Parts: sequence; structure tokens; C-alpha cells
Amino acid sequence: MTDFEKKMHHDGRLYGTAMLLAICAFPLFASIKYGIWPNFGVIWPGVLTMWILMASYVLSEMIAFPPVLGPGSLYLTYITGNLQNQKIPCALSAMSIAGIESGTEKANAVSVVAVAVSSITTTVIIALGILLMAPLTPVLNSPVLAPAFANVVPAIFGALAGLWLLKEPKVSLVSVILCVLGVMVFKIDLQWVLLGGILLTVVIARVMYQSGIIKK
Repeated sequence: MTDFEKKMHHDGRLYGTAMLLAICAFPLFASIKYGIWPNFGVIWPGVLTMWILMASYVLSEMIAFPPVLGPGSLYLTYITGNLQNQKIPCALSAMSIAGIESGTEKANAVSVVAVAVSSITTTVIIALGILLMAPLTPVLNSPVLAPAFANVVPAIFGALAGLWLLKEPKVSLVSVILCVLGVMVFKIDLQWVLLGGILLTVVIARVMYQSGIIKK
């Protein structure tokens, strides 16, 4: 592990812990001040369901994203949020524009800058959105614009997927076929298809590389 990566892990754990404490501070202090505590006997089924539901997503992200983003941007991404619909596309686009292969120290540095700029931009846009929410509400709720807002995430990932699918089309084709079969034929929940698709694609890509079907 390089000194850069050690620094990123140290700072990421420090700021991640600080953010977790800050998130928990308000509900904790509010409960202490007003003497109102959650009824865990009522909420635990919902909490357990959410943990089970999110477990596959979290496992999938922790397998797929660290080799691409690197430690620094990954910590920053989990602290600031909007992982899949903003930070990942920004980091991948920045590395593609810079012509840098993912997984290198240069790629880690570029992705940190991309995610940081994305986080600052998000903060500015949210602030403007709060200020302009009232006057823009009639426009944003317009039936004409509703389909566009409903397809923002698919549009982002569609454009991004096209770029990366073409980098190694043979592996990409296998991955897409596996996921489509999982969802359409075997009726597996999407989160488990995502996790299983990542694992199977890695194994199949390794077999294809060893057999000479792909070169890298």
C-alpha cells in the first residue's frame, strides 16, 4: 500500500466516523431533550427488512467500486452520498477524459478531484434549489417535464454504460446476458442479480482471459 493510499484510508476513516456521529447526534439529542424514544418493538421488522434489502447492494458496491474509484474518492462518495447516479459517473468520466486506467494511483487522484468537485457542485445546486423551490414548483411539476425527471438515472447510466461496455464487448455481452436471464427468466430480485452478476462476470472474464478469448 502506497503512502497516498494510507493517507486516504486514515482521513477517510476519520471523517467517515465524524460524519456518522454527526448524523446520529440530532435524533439522539432530540430524544434526550424531549424524552421521546423510538419503539424498537414496532420498528425492528422494518429495520431488519431494510438491512436484508440493502445488504446485497452494499456487498455489490464494495466488490465493484473500490477497484475503479480507489480509496479516497470512495470514502468521500459514501460521506456525501449520490453514489450511483452522480459520483460514479463523474469519476469514470474524469478518468476516461484524462486517458487514465482505473486502479492506478493517478486514477485514484483524478477520481478524488472529480468526486470532490461533484460534491461541491451538488451543494451549490441544492442551495439554489432551496432558494428557487417556490417559484419553480409549477414548472417542475409540469406534465410535460415529468417523463424527463422520471428517467434521469437511466439516462445517465445508459450513456455511461455504452462507453464502458464497448471497452471489452465480449465480457460486457456475457454480463448483460447473465443479468437479463436473472431478471426476466429466473425472476430473481434485482439486488441479488447485481451481486451475482458481478461475481459471475469476474469469474467468466478470468476464464476468457486464460483461454485467450480476451487479451487483457
